[in-house]
Formats: sequence, C-alpha cells, structure tokens
Amino acid sequence: MRMNGNARFIWTTGVAVLLLGSGTAWSGEENKADPGGPFGMCPTAVPYTTPESFLTLGVGYLDGNRRKFSTFDGKSSTTGMFLLDAGYLSRDEATGTWSVIEGRNLGLTGNRDVKLSFERQGIWGVRVDYIEIPRLAPYDVNSKTEGLGTSQQIIPKTATSDDGSPRQIRTDRDRLVVNTFRTWNKNIKFNLNFRNETKEGTRQWGRGGFNEFALEPIDWTMRQLEPTVSYTGKRGQLLGGYNGSWFTNENNTLVDFILKGDNPALLASHSYITQPMDNEAHQVFLSGGYHLPMDSHATFKISHGRAMQNEHLPTNDIAGLSLAYAPSKLRGRVDTTMIQLGLTTQPLADLNIVTKLRYHDDDDQTPAWLVVNTPTTQVHATPLSIRTTSGLLEGTYRLPYQISLTGGIELKDQKRQIPFGNDANKDGLDDERFIPWRTDIDETTYRLQVQRHMSETINGALGYEHTDRNGSQYLNSTKIMGNDFGKIAPSFIADRERDKVRLALDWRPVERLGFQLVVEDIVDQYGLNQIPYGQKKAHSQLYSVDMDYAPTDRWLLTGWYSYDTNKTWQDAGRWSSTGVHEADRSSILKDMGSSVGLGVRNQWHDGVKLGADFQWTRDKSKYEDTITVDPKSVLPAYPAGVTPLPDIVTPTTRLNTFIEYKGMGPGTLRFDYLHERWHTNDWTWKFSDGSPYVYGTTTDGTLISTMDGQTSNFFGLRYTTRFK
Repeated sequence: MRMNGNARFIWTTGVAVLLLGSGTAWSGEENKADPGGPFGMCPTAVPYTTPESFLTLGVGYLDGNRRKFSTFDGKSSTTGMFLLDAGYLSRDEATGTWSVIEGRNLGLTGNRDVKLSFERQGIWGVRVDYIEIPRLAPYDVNSKTEGLGTSQQIIPKTATSDDGSPRQIRTDRDRLVVNTFRTWNKNIKFNLNFRNETKEGTRQWGRGGFNEFALEPIDWTMRQLEPTVSYTGKRGQLLGGYNGSWFTNENNTLVDFILKGDNPALLASHSYITQPMDNEAHQVFLSGGYHLPMDSHATFKISHGRAMQNEHLPTNDIAGLSLAYAPSKLRGRVDTTMIQLGLTTQPLADLNIVTKLRYHDDDDQTPAWLVVNTPTTQVHATPLSIRTTSGLLEGTYRLPYQISLTGGIELKDQKRQIPFGNDANKDGLDDERFIPWRTDIDETTYRLQVQRHMSETINGALGYEHTDRNGSQYLNSTKIMGNDFGKIAPSFIADRERDKVRLALDWRPVERLGFQLVVEDIVDQYGLNQIPYGQKKAHSQLYSVDMDYAPTDRWLLTGWYSYDTNKTWQDAGRWSSTGVHEADRSSILKDMGSSVGLGVRNQWHDGVKLGADFQWTRDKSKYEDTITVDPKSVLPAYPAGVTPLPDIVTPTTRLNTFIEYKGMGPGTLRFDYLHERWHTNDWTWKFSDGSPYVYGTTTDGTLISTMDGQTSNFFGLRYTTRFK
C-alpha cells in the first residue's frame, strides 16, 4: 500500500478501533445481510442480525498475458498473488453502536479497498472508505526520449526504433471518502461528505503536427466537500447544502520540449504544452417537496454555482513566448444557475399528471483575451454562455383491461451566446471560426407508451418517441479550407428528427422460468437543407433477451443474448494545403456488437456449492467510403499510400468457474478458475503493412507495440472463516 496521507489515516484509525473493539466468539455461518443506515454503513436495516467477522487467506496464480483486461486492475502478465480479505464487526448491545472494519484485496498491490464505519443506530454515524485504482496502458512503448513524464522532455534527432528503453504508462489513484451523519431530532438531520483523491503517474501525450511522443506528468489532487441539512415534516421535506470542489496540479504546469543537441538558450529551440491548472468550484443548493390536497405533490430545486480558474499563466514568464500585453491570469469564471419546479397530481382516480419546468444558465464571464496577434491572424479566447429552458407535461391514464396509456410532450429552448472573434477583411464574417455556430436551438419531443398486464405471467410495454430539433441561421465563418463559408454542421446543434421505438416484454410461463425481452430502434435524420458537410443520418438497434430457470431448489440456470448496431452516414471534403477543393467523401460507419452469456449455480449438497459463468462478445467496426473527385483536381481518389480502412473485429471470451466446500473446520474452502481470451485485428497502432507504429520521420523513433492475441488463466485457492 502506498503510505500517503490517505493510507496513514486509514491505518491509524483501524489500529485504534481494533484496540478499542470488544471480543467475539467463533462461528462458521455466512452472513450476507445487506448493510443499511443512511450511507449503507452498518446493518441497521437488519437490527437483529448477530455481527460476524471474517478472515480470508489464499493464493492465486496468473498464467499468460492479459494486457487488455488489466487496464483497471494492474495484473497484466504471469505472476503469483497473495489473497487476503478481512472484516471485523461488532455491536454494543447496550447502546446499539456498530463497529465495522473491512479490507478487500489486501494482498494485491494497487488494488486495496478498506472500509471503516461506526454507527449508533439512527443517531449518528461515520464511514471512511479508502480505494486504490490503477490504470495501465494496454500497449508497450519503447522510446529514446529523455525526461518522459517530467517538465522537460528531450526528443532525439534520430528516428530509430531499436535502441530505446521500455516505458511504463500508468496512473494510480488513491481515493479517500468520509461520510458522517447526525440526527438532531425526528425532523432534522445533518450529513457531511468529504472526498480526497490523488492521482499520480503518466499518461500518453503528443504534439500534433510534429509527430512526437510524450508522456504527460500527472500529480493531481481533487477534493470535494458537501455538507447538507435536511428537514422532514408531516407534509413536506427540505434539503439544503453546499458543494465545493478543488483541483490542484502539483507539477509544473508548463512542459518544455526540445530536440536533443539544440541550443537551449534560444527560444526557437523550445516548444511548450500546458497542463491542467488549479481550479475550484462552489455551489449552494436548496430542494424540497410538499404534499398538497387532491393527492398532489410539488417539488423544487434551486442551485447557484461558480467555477473559477485563476492560477498564474506560466507562459507569461517566458520572454518572447506570449504577447507583451497578454494576461498573467486567465481570470476564468463560469456562473451556473438552475431552477427546477415539478408537480405530480391525480385529478381523477385513473389519471396521473406530471409537470416539470427547468431553467439552466451557464454564464461564462471569462474575458475574451487576445492570445495570438500577427499581421494575418488573430486568435481570442472563446467564452461561451448557454441558457436552456425546458418543460415537460406527461400524463398516464389507466384504461379497462389492465391497459395504461402514457403520453407527454417536452419542450426545450436553448440560447447560445456566440462570441465574435476577428473580421480582418471587413466582410462581416468571423475569420477565427472553423465551424459555424447558431444562437438558438429549439427541440420538441413527443412520447407515447402503451403498457398492459396481459395476465399474471406476462406483461409488456410499447413506446414511441419523436424529437424534432431545429434552430436559427448559422453564423458563417471563413476558416475552412478555401471556402467562403463554413460548410459543416456540427451534429450536436444541427437540425435533426429522431424516431425511437421501444418494446419491453416480461414473461414467466411457470414459477421457475422467466424471460425478459427488450427491442429498441432509433433513427436520426439530419436536415436536408442544412450545410452540406457533416452527419446526415444515424440508425441504432438493440435486441436483448434474458432467461432464468430453476428446475429444482438446488439448481439455477441463467442466460442472455444481446445484439446492437450503430450506423452513421456522414459527408466530408478534402482540400489541398493551398485551399483547392480536391474531393468529397461519403462514409458509412458501422459498429456491431454481439454478446452471449450463460450461468449455472448448483448446491450439490449442504457442504458443496459450485457454479460457472461464460461470456462471449464480438465487436466489429466497419468503414465504407465513396470518394468523388473534383473534376478540377488532378489527384486520384486515394493519394499514394492511402487506402480504404479495413474492418476491425475483436472477439472476447471469458469463463469463470468455482467450487466451494464447507466442512474443513469452521470455514469454507473455495477454488476459482478464470480463463480469458482476447483477439483483434485493430490497426490503430500499426502501419498499413502491419508493422508497429513508429513516431516521427526524421526525429523521435518511439515504437508502439500491441499484441493482437492475448490468453490468460487464473487459479485461486482461498479459505474463509467467520467468527463472532
């Protein structure tokens, strides 16, 4: 365990509790009672349960390569493991005070999970959680770049990929969460939530246009604090509080890149990339509900927040790098206001109506600083303010024959403040914008659903939803490869019609057999009269079926299958570096996924339990392009060395089996076997001939290696004993 401040706090508190805890007696019975309490701290939901402590000891062995699966657990190759879980639970019968200490994965580096909680039922409680979360890059890196992961990285001038050194790309997060509550009386309760998270390591970086490899140094601290006070009366409830967050980057926020051998005294020898800078946000909020006559209930929520980024800009300290009159601080500020009102009422015995109104305003107060100023180019910072007003009216009417009909309409109006940058040639167009914007977006959604309980064993629902989005005229720009107007419509603000159909069916023909079926179909059509480039159409489908069957009390069989597909039609253009139009491309991008799962559980007899889970998935990405060459262009549809993209297919197989034997003393012996297999023909980090990708043409030479096939087997043997 990395003994940082979080870990030391957990260790000290745990030792203190162990020294103060009361003695217990041995027991081999398993207690699976779900912890209750306001934060799920201790088993107040089951006050008559006898507390049980536990200890699990074991060994594990991983054989093979599982780099793809190890992204968030850090176990990527052949290794042995020490398996240790422990839990101490006690209850003071006189006061009703619970004490709980639990540790999971204590024998694994970088994966530990520790929980401490103390609670006097219904009066006060404290819970502390400590979690370690690793993240590993799923590929190997070999690089000659010096200082990777530091504030100065020196790039070699020779592009060779065979004389570098292996580099590990990894981050480790340590998360500490503290929850407390105190009940003052039957109406008022105080809650406090504090979270501290540190993140250290490196993350892959790079410099666009230079084709150079880099590693971003990460040493971040994130803190969040939320105290709240709640009031519960006979007819109403109130909850008010504060939420604050702070982000701190412990590293130098300016990373310097220089080619090896260049004169460091010259500014032209350096290039810089900034990292995330310190920032903070504060919000106050109040929400509540009130029971009205005629089976009505009103709700509201009001919040106001301010996010700020005002750290000193490191670029301002380097002579000649930034403008002489550039700001020393961004003075970034975004004020957010939200007001939400709701009313649920039942004017008739068979009619239920829901109404909601919501106002959300993101007001960006950051100054539009001028950051680039040359005779031909100006670039300003781009503050963006968005104000959204929405309303919902929905009703459900219960018809005869156990049929329920639900219908509704939702309206949304969005005002977008579009900052105007620079008009150097005085033609009324923004010379800084690459993509056209629009100031108003309106969206209307209609919903209709029919639900029926067909019998005691089957019920289903069929729903339809139509959404129509449009807006104001686009504010054109000139920064798009030789065109006088920006001719691409961003999909998130473009005119669009969406139709969605969903069918859900739940069928249990006999008590021991059940099926659940879900079918979804969504079609997006983008406006025919909008700007020619961009997304034109999208279609997604989902089919899923789940089954559970218990032929006897000792057997349980489960199974599921799902298929999903997402298809997008989009158009794009190609221009030369001088702005001459060369060709247009119409693309059909398709992602398909299939998944099958099977599970079995068997209580062989009172002392033996066994089970297995099998899962198989197959993901396929397909790229279909049609190139139309401009008659004025002399270039072919695909320039030299450029070919259509091949499909990417990735199948994955997982098999997990276990057997438990209860009969060796007061505990349970468990054996686990896990088999994982992953294969892909992904070309993302490869050249067209299949060779590993190498950064640079005349400099760098960093090599990225991936393994297309990965297979691993895990064997684990654990013994768990419980005592009280």
